Amino acid sequence: MIRLLWTEMRRGETKWVAAVIAAVGLWHFAGDDASTSDWIGWWAQTSIELQVFAVMVMGPMTSAAAAWTAGRVHRFRTLDWAGTTARGAWTQAVVVWASAMAWVLGAYALFAAVAYVRTAGVSAVTAPVWSPLLLGAAVIGLQAAAGVAAGSLLPSRIVAPLVGVAWYGCLVGLALSGADGTGFPAALVPAIDEHWDMAFQPRTGRLLTATAWCLSAALCLLALPGLLRRRSTRPRLVALLPPVLVAAVAAGMLVTYRPAQPELSWAVRTPQPERPACTTSGRTTACLWPDDRHLLPAARSATEAVDAALASVPGLNRTFYERGLRPADPATAGELPVMSPGTGRQDMTEQMMSASLPQPPSGCDLPLMAETGGYPGTFFLEAVVRGRAGSPAPFWGERFDAALQGFTAAPRPAQDRWIADAADAVRACRPMPALPKAAAPPAKAGAPGAATAPGGAGTARGSAS
Repeated sequence: MIRLLWTEMRRGETKWVAAVIAAVGLWHFAGDDASTSDWIGWWAQTSIELQVFAVMVMGPMTSAAAAWTAGRVHRFRTLDWAGTTARGAWTQAVVVWASAMAWVLGAYALFAAVAYVRTAGVSAVTAPVWSPLLLGAAVIGLQAAAGVAAGSLLPSRIVAPLVGVAWYGCLVGLALSGADGTGFPAALVPAIDEHWDMAFQPRTGRLLTATAWCLSAALCLLALPGLLRRRSTRPRLVALLPPVLVAAVAAGMLVTYRPAQPELSWAVRTPQPERPACTTSGRTTACLWPDDRHLLPAARSATEAVDAALASVPGLNRTFYERGLRPADPATAGELPVMSPGTGRQDMTEQMMSASLPQPPSGCDLPLMAETGGYPGTFFLEAVVRGRAGSPAPFWGERFDAALQGFTAAPRPAQDRWIADAADAVRACRPMPALPKAAAPPAKAGAPGAATAPGGAGTARGSAS
């Protein structure tokens, strides 16, 4: 069997497809910039990135190559000879499928090694996640088996590219339909396209169930050509019974599964850490997941910058928790959405500045501010805060700018009172308070109504001298 498999690997066209896949995959996984990538540094997200590439890129191309290889006996007019060999039709299909998988899985292992080495260079915690990788390999196996079955039953030359296009179209259609991975058919085509940072970890049991479904369904598909066309060498039903039962049970578990809302279907939330990693500067505190300790230097610099920029501005969020951490008082804490494991000081500073602004409750529709030209009050509050922090505010119009200039001309205590009241109004979904009045300009000397200086009699004194 090993010699037959090696011969098929050398004869098949999948080796050339695997070479193209290897070039594209190395360019993707080795070329991403760690400072801007959303997967380098997070083990779960690295596995998801590999799985998505396997399902969306490697799978359709492997399916097309397997369909082309499976149709060789028809193109070379050796079907009658293949039907008289000692090996049955099912075994022959398995050999074609295994030869295609051997080349592709080699490239897949190469990508996993490159991606995991890059993640280990960023993350301070070496805890690789394997279940999404296994699922990605199993989905490739299902796609390749569908290609072998299609190429054997419909040996036309046009079938091979159509199989690859059909797989890609199916996956894109499921993604555009908003399928959440549950129900039919999304659960039976397990292409996980979700963002898993430190707040999530794989739902291992369901991923392994999906892996068992894909592999058993692949074996069942490989038996179809022998059952439908090669009656003399078709598989024995007793041998086919185990993969059919496994596929049926696994498919039933996948289709009937419903996660508790608002949980993800393929992931569970990481348990809340008892002591998150925090850094404090003045009145400002930022807390990260313990597994994100490699971001603490950037968070420390960003916290110092934010505390210096906000100074004593009242009413704002001054404690920031990374997404997934549950603060004791959510109303007065800001969310720090660390979307990249390589986030730098500047990005984290901008995120914390945005998160310092209070947020209205869910479903709240704050009234518009007539003084600003009909813009939401949250826009004006953000412009005020950014102006106090020295950051340029967007230009929303002449009336908006005039209101902002009038606000900055008001006394500083009046500004502080308005900011604090406005923050409370946003949190309580109330209209914004009236803007403070600008301070009266100092009276010019000699103007009508101007107060006489204490030394007003100086002229008389001068004349008397």
